[in-house]
Amino acid sequence: MAGSDEQAAQLEADFPGWHIWHSNAGRWWATRTGLVVRRDDLGTGRVMTLDADDAGALREELAAQISLDREVGA
Repeated sequence: MAGSDEQAAQLEADFPGWHIWHSNAGRWWATRTGLVVRRDDLGTGRVMTLDADDAGALREELAAQISLDREVGA
């Protein structure tokens, strides 16, 4: 699990404003910290929490969220 902790820490460093963790069930999760996605923004594809099968897939989802955030000026 130490490898997972290191990967989570690296993802958090790469994506400030997100808390990242690897669950006991083996899934990767990220939730926003500080920024709240308003109900009006939900149709834009922006979300408060993400999950993925592995760290690489979560990285891709996080990058997509950053792009969406930029589009709406968040």
